[in-house]
Amino acid sequence: MKLNIEQAKLAEILETAYLAISPKPTDPILGNILLIANEDGIVSATGTNLNLTIHTTTTANVETSGQVALPAKLLTDTINNVRGEITLEVENQACIITHNSGKCRLIGGKPDEFPTLPKGENPIEVNLSAKKLQAALEGTLYCTNGDETKLVLTGVNFKIDTNKWQAASTNGHKLALVTGILDSEYSDPIDFTVPGKSLSELNKILSQSADTSVCNILLSNKTIEFSLPHTKVISRLLEGEYPKINSLIPRTFEYEFTLERKGFESALKRVSYLAERKQKVVKILWELEATQATLYTEATDIGDAVDSVLMKPATSHSENISIGLNIDYLIEGLKHISTDEIVVRCNKPTQPVIICPMGGLLNQLYLVMPVEIKQGFEKVNNQSTKTEASTQPEPSTEEVTDIAQATNDSDNSETEIQSLVAKDTTKGKSTSRSSRTKKEAATA
Repeated sequence: MKLNIEQAKLAEILETAYLAISPKPTDPILGNILLIANEDGIVSATGTNLNLTIHTTTTANVETSGQVALPAKLLTDTINNVRGEITLEVENQACIITHNSGKCRLIGGKPDEFPTLPKGENPIEVNLSAKKLQAALEGTLYCTNGDETKLVLTGVNFKIDTNKWQAASTNGHKLALVTGILDSEYSDPIDFTVPGKSLSELNKILSQSADTSVCNILLSNKTIEFSLPHTKVISRLLEGEYPKINSLIPRTFEYEFTLERKGFESALKRVSYLAERKQKVVKILWELEATQATLYTEATDIGDAVDSVLMKPATSHSENISIGLNIDYLIEGLKHISTDEIVVRCNKPTQPVIICPMGGLLNQLYLVMPVEIKQGFEKVNNQSTKTEASTQPEPSTEEVTDIAQATNDSDNSETEIQSLVAKDTTKGKSTSRSSRTKKEAATA
């Protein structure tokens, strides 16, 4: 194999393929990137860890076709540190890389030992705007569970019902849901879950795609393929039935508040420095008559903080409502909303709080569970009118409530997340595509 290629082109496909390489490969060949040069001037780079495969292409001046498997990190680092046109010449398993100031020789593995690209049988085809898919991943990946004992919760669940689609994730304490409309309709419901790790790498590739790009999705029994111009991302699917997300979201709300997102996020950050380190609780008093939200935190033997932001209430109630929330969960959710304004919806202080953007590319929803505050934080009720200097006792709070526990109290939940996962989740790394009971799309 011999070819001439611009450094920037080769570096780009190597960095993309490298996203699929495991830092600790289970087989030596998996630590390599497979380079293939065709006589028609197409050069491809493929990386895989068996669960995720990334295949990407570019153009070059190919003198002799062939293939070679070279150490991924060593090859990528080498190409990133040279400039100009590069010549690659392969003899047996050795690759000589010649650049404008010198050359080097890399010894690779046997290319015929490299895993072939997985292919599914009778795939279902779905076309989706690359930017909409990226927005869906940005709006859901942060709520996936890091605990692999509940493997299905480490992924993002997708559902398609006629022309409606949704992506959802949850870890039991917070939940993210994104919905949209497809150009095509599907007669049978489609339900599948993709590993969060695979989608994180796909998200990096989507962030570099053109605004007009379309992602072609091929869904098979055990794998899913995301095809973009010049790049394919192939991932195994996760086993197990995903929790009934839509049944965990309240249908009606007694309170609704509109706020400026950046102002709310800034106020949360200011008071976060004086929140208890263990639970990081902020108590928010939604003052209807004053049209403001007062935020209060305190840390034993350190101090306390109070801040406020303007808001627009929409409720038939005349009484204020006070809710304790995990401040890190709130800030994290706001970071993944891009619109200038948000809407906060809630019912009782012990029931889920919903945060939605005003507008945006897709319908987006973030659900976070409250923290029940039993004592302490007494100052928040009159902090907006005067400041007290007295030392407050340590706040007494309960751990963040499980989503299913709170929604069960309000008769809005059909199933508990934890019991569902214990019953239906397995530790396998692939699943069969199936048509399940039609799910009602959640409304933001």
